[in-house]
Amino acid sequence: MRELHVDTCARLSDVLPLGLEQRLALLADALKTFIAGPATAQLQAIEGAADSVARHAHADPASTRMLRVKMAVRLCRWLIAERPDSKDSSEGRASGFADLAQRYAREGAFVDWARFKLLGGDDLPGLSSAFVALREAARTKAEAFNQRFAQALQVWNREPRAEPACMPVEAIVERLLAPLAKQTPVLLLVADGLSYPIFRELFEGLEALGWDEQVTTSPTTLAVGIAALPTITEVSRSSLLSGRLVVGAAAQEKSAFATHPALVGASRAGTRPVVFHKGDLADAEGLSSTVRDAIASPQQQVVAVVYNAVDDHLSGSNQIRVRWTIDDLRLLGPLLSEARRARRVVVVTADHGHVIDDGTVQRGQGEGDRWRLPSGTPDAGELLFEGGRVKTPSGNAVLCIWSEGVRHGARKNGYHGGASAQEVVVPLSVFTPRNTVLKGWQVAAVPQPDWWAPLEAPLPAGGTETPALPKKPPKAKPLASPTPQIDLFGGTLPVAAPAPAVNWIDALQASPAYTAQKALAARVAPADAEVRSLLEALAARGGKLSKAALAQRLGMPAMRISGFVNAVKRVLNVDQAAVLVLDETAGTVELNRELLGRQFRVTGRRGAGCDEAQAP
Repeated sequence: MRELHVDTCARLSDVLPLGLEQRLALLADALKTFIAGPATAQLQAIEGAADSVARHAHADPASTRMLRVKMAVRLCRWLIAERPDSKDSSEGRASGFADLAQRYAREGAFVDWARFKLLGGDDLPGLSSAFVALREAARTKAEAFNQRFAQALQVWNREPRAEPACMPVEAIVERLLAPLAKQTPVLLLVADGLSYPIFRELFEGLEALGWDEQVTTSPTTLAVGIAALPTITEVSRSSLLSGRLVVGAAAQEKSAFATHPALVGASRAGTRPVVFHKGDLADAEGLSSTVRDAIASPQQQVVAVVYNAVDDHLSGSNQIRVRWTIDDLRLLGPLLSEARRARRVVVVTADHGHVIDDGTVQRGQGEGDRWRLPSGTPDAGELLFEGGRVKTPSGNAVLCIWSEGVRHGARKNGYHGGASAQEVVVPLSVFTPRNTVLKGWQVAAVPQPDWWAPLEAPLPAGGTETPALPKKPPKAKPLASPTPQIDLFGGTLPVAAPAPAVNWIDALQASPAYTAQKALAARVAPADAEVRSLLEALAARGGKLSKAALAQRLGMPAMRISGFVNAVKRVLNVDQAAVLVLDETAGTVELNRELLGRQFRVTGRRGAGCDEAQAP
C-alpha cells in the first residue's frame, strides 16, 4: 500500500492491521480534541471513532486495549454529563455526608473503575498520551469531590448516625446481619480493603452465577458502609466484627463475633456464630473442609469469612496486572458456590477501601500510609478528625489525608488509612441465590449510571419522533368548488381543523390486532402498562437500547430483561415479524416502529410529535 501511496487509506479496511492502528490514531486525536473543550459534537466523534475501532477484525473485544477504549468513552460521557450546563450534572445536588456517600457509590465508583483501567496506557504512544490526559481531567474532578466528601465527613463524624442506606461498619452486625439471620442462614463476606470500584468490577458477573442483588423495599436504595477512622484493619475490621468501635486483631474478632448478643439471638440453640480468617480458609484441596461444612450446615445460622486478596495485593508486585474476577481470585468462587448450594444469603462488605497509586508523592512520616497522629496544623490535602468514630491505640484524634495523590509511606500498589471516598465508602450489598424470597427485600435494578451504557441510536434533529409511515395515495375525488387563492402579501392562510391527536401507544393497545395477539399469548402476555414502559423507553432513544440501559430505565433487574422482552415479542411480533428484536450477542433491544405500524395499522402522523398517531 505504501508503494502505491494509498497506505493512508488503510483505515477503511476492517482486516488490515495498519487499518486498526490508523483507527486508533483517529480515536486518540478525537480524545485530545474533546479534552481541550468537552462538547457533545466531540463526544459523538469519539463514539464514532470507538465504534470504528471495535468493528475491526483485529480488535479483540476481550483484550485490555478494547476495555481501555470502552472505559475512555465512558469517561468522556461522564465529563459531558458533569458540565455545569448539563441537566445531568450532579454538582450541587448532593451536599450532606450521606448524600455524598451515596453519590460516590452510584457514580463516583464507576468513574474510578473507568479511569484506573486506563493505567498502563497503550502500545501506540498517541493513544497512551490521550489516556493520560483523560485520566488527569477525570482526576481533577475526583479530587474536588474528595475534598467536599472529607469536609462533610468531618462534620458528620461529630454526631455520626446509622441510616439504612449509609451505615457505620460497627452497626452492620446488629442493624443488618442479625435481622437477616432471623429469616435465613447468612454468610458475611468481609473482603479486607475492598474498594467500591473493585467491588462493582469483581461482582459484575455474579448474576450469571445464579445470584440476585437485593435492596430493601423501603427505602429502595442500595446501602453503603462507612469505615471507621483511621481506615485501617485494626480499627475498622475489628469494629465491624465486634459490633462496636474497638482496636483489635483476629483473636478478639473471633470472640466478639461469636458472643454478639444479636447474632446469638438469631442462631440456633447449641451453635454460635463463627468467623474464619485468612489462615482458616485453605487446605490441600482448596477451600478447607471446615469452612465448607460450616457453610453447608443447616444448624449454623451465621458464618463470617475474612477474605484478604485485595488487601494483600496492595503490598504485592506492581509488575502484575490483576484481573478482578471471581474466577481469578483463589477461594472466592468455591465460597460462593458452597453458599449457593446451601441457599445461604451472602452479605458482601469491607472494613475499608483504598486509593490506587497513580503518581502519588510521599510527604513526611506517619503512623500509617495515609494517617498520622496530630502534630501542628494539617498539611494541604489533610484534615483533622476528633472524637466521634475516631479510634486509635493512643486516643481519638487523627490527621487523615483526603487527597489521593499523597502518602506517608513507601510506594505500593495502593494505600488506606485516609479520608477519601475510595477509602471510607465500602460495599454493603445483599445477594441471594436465584428465586430466594426475603421479607422486606426485592431484587435490585442495575446499579450503573446512565453514562455507563453506550449512547444508543442518535435522536433525529427534530426530536424523538420517527418518520411518519408512508401512506397510500388517496383516490381521486371530483373537483370541488374553486379554492380561494392565498394573498401572498396581506392575506392569511386558511387553517384546517386539526385531526384529533392520539397517543401512538394508546392506538396500538386499542387495535384489534393487539387484542388478538394478547389473547394468543395468554398468560405470557405482559400487562399493558409494562409494554407501554418498554415502548416509551425505546422510542425515547430512537428505538434501540442496550439491555443494561433498558434495565436501568425500567427499574428492572438485568437478569429479567431477556425474559420480559421475549414475552413482549409474543405480543408485538405478529407472525414472527421482527417488530421487537432482542440481540443477545450484541446485548441490545431494538424496536422497528415502521413495521409495528404496518402490523397493527397504527400510523404515525408527521409533525404530530412522538406521542401522537392516527387512530386505526
